[in-house]
Amino acid sequence: GDRSWTWREHLAEAAAEASVLIGLADPDRPIHVGALLTNSPAYARSMAAAALGGYVLCGINTTRRGDGLVSDVVRSDCQLLLVDSDHAPLLDGLDLPGVTVLDVDGPGYARAVGAAPPLTPHREVTGTDPFMMIFTSGTSGNPKAVPFAHAMSVMCGLSLAAQLDITADDVCYLSMPLFHSNGVAAGWSVAIAAGATMVPVKFSVSRFLTDIRRYGATFANYVGK
Repeated sequence: GDRSWTWREHLAEAAAEASVLIGLADPDRPIHVGALLTNSPAYARSMAAAALGGYVLCGINTTRRGDGLVSDVVRSDCQLLLVDSDHAPLLDGLDLPGVTVLDVDGPGYARAVGAAPPLTPHREVTGTDPFMMIFTSGTSGNPKAVPFAHAMSVMCGLSLAAQLDITADDVCYLSMPLFHSNGVAAGWSVAIAAGATMVPVKFSVSRFLTDIRRYGATFANYVGK
């Protein structure tokens, strides 16, 4: 929309979210946090929070429904699940054993993040540690959760930013779903590596050119079909 965040503000919010989620998590279980979110500032915040907090973000495919959706959340060992108002109805009537659902658009979540104590990371990560779990498309059976390492974000982002001459003066239009490897490796990572502005949005054919002009976007990535 019309809101904007500086990098400092973005990281401060991400650190606060990470502090809250680590405090809610069971330390005796893997700290895997599911993200059932639209491309948005909240999704970008959840990615930065996972990186700062040293836990694993699991990008849940927002096109999944019913038992398939439950299977993805449970098989990726999520103990916390972030949802927004667009996707909360998808969980109605579903049984998610051992999973705490958190509405990122709700006032309770905003208050918790606003009052979060200073972040103590769950762990200090290395390059080979998983940053995210990203699901395959499911064209050859049930989708599989694939680890995406911290180093992959750095390597993909630096490589593409160099090849495409992306700099801090660019505006990256992030319309590929951030639960998808292309959205992370060829979109978000490029903006991170270059220090460019990020515009996370849900892709729309009818809105695409209007958005590009509105935000002054200079880079977009997409997988066509």
